[in-house]
Amino acid sequence: MSSFHDIPIGELLPQQPPFRFVDHIEYYGEGETRVSFTPGNGNLLMEDGCLSAAGLMEHMAQASATRVGYYSKYILHVPVSIGYIGQVRKFTLNRLPKAGELLETSVYLRQEVFNISLADIEVRTAAGEVLASASLKTALKDD
Repeated sequence: MSSFHDIPIGELLPQQPPFRFVDHIEYYGEGETRVSFTPGNGNLLMEDGCLSAAGLMEHMAQASATRVGYYSKYILHVPVSIGYIGQVRKFTLNRLPKAGELLETSVYLRQEVFNISLADIEVRTAAGEVLASASLKTALKDD
């Protein structure tokens, strides 16, 4: 693998197009993971040329799942598990992203205990404008 960007996102996420809301993993670190996504008219949850609030929330959840998928596959060398959103807090929406607008999303891991993670997520444009943020608590399915 020459870069994170070369990893097929389908290896890290169970979601498939048109319900996939992450295009690439850009970076993985112990406390932060970054992903990118460009919403388009082929995606579900588009409304009037923009990704809907529900689509933006799904993008945030899939960004968090990408972190877990990368950690499972490339660090632990175990199969990628299915995860569930347990709680959303402090969801702030500044504006909806337009079709074709590159999103750069950071997942900041705050706490992880057993199969439960708490992460702060921030969605920005390529120019650095913050579009949305939230805290997500997620849980992995017990195998």
